[in-house]
Amino acid sequence: MPKKNVIKFFFNEGNWGDKFSPILVEMISGEKPELFPMKEKFVHQNEIVYLTVGSILKFADSNTIVWGSGFIREEDSLQEKPLKICAVRGPKTREKVLAQGIDCPEVYGDPILLLPKFYKPKLLTRKKLGIIPHYVDQDNAWLNSVRNNPDIRIIDIKGDYFQVIDEIFSCDVIASSSLHGLILPDAYGIPSVWLKFSDKLWGGNWKFFDYFESVGRIDKEPLLMTDQITVEDILKRVNSYKIKIDLDRLLQACPFKK
Repeated sequence: MPKKNVIKFFFNEGNWGDKFSPILVEMISGEKPELFPMKEKFVHQNEIVYLTVGSILKFADSNTIVWGSGFIREEDSLQEKPLKICAVRGPKTREKVLAQGIDCPEVYGDPILLLPKFYKPKLLTRKKLGIIPHYVDQDNAWLNSVRNNPDIRIIDIKGDYFQVIDEIFSCDVIASSSLHGLILPDAYGIPSVWLKFSDKLWGGNWKFFDYFESVGRIDKEPLLMTDQITVEDILKRVNSYKIKIDLDRLLQACPFKK
């Protein structure tokens, strides 16, 4: 019999969402998943492997079951037909899968959106603004200029998994150049602003728009972080909104839930 909760992982060791994926799998399934190294191609011996959080869909093969994964850029595609697709991150990913003639249900959502069902954050010292740079942007000069501002919390996306969640939950507003730096506050009902510090982020904006469409966010472009941008400029970009997505349907589609 194939192992039920096997997941290949660490496609990107600096990515919070990818790294948190096995923790979420365990929360949902009640079983500790077995991790396989992810490199150019999954290395597994004909075992069923689950793809969940992250822009890792292009790595799927005939032994993978997909739940909530996406592509990282418009040029990506499936190299093999997955064993099954239960859900994908967003409509843009689904369109690309369907264009390849592969079945893909109209079930969307990054599984991290389900986290509030399983984890209640701790309330820390409250801050007006939390800034989450993608790990490629952490040494940005603008960030260094505001590190001593008492109203700002700069959150290390490579930090302790639950500390990151607690720090986000303890801010009035989040601003982030990391996709999961936007998904996490959306999950917990905290308004967020999409930032762009540099052109270093692999895949550009495509994965952001894929996610935004899945939850009804209307963001058109990120706030470009130049030396002239102020904290007030960021706060002016805040929109009051609630994400619109059927999370019960996403959870119901989970292939390894209890």
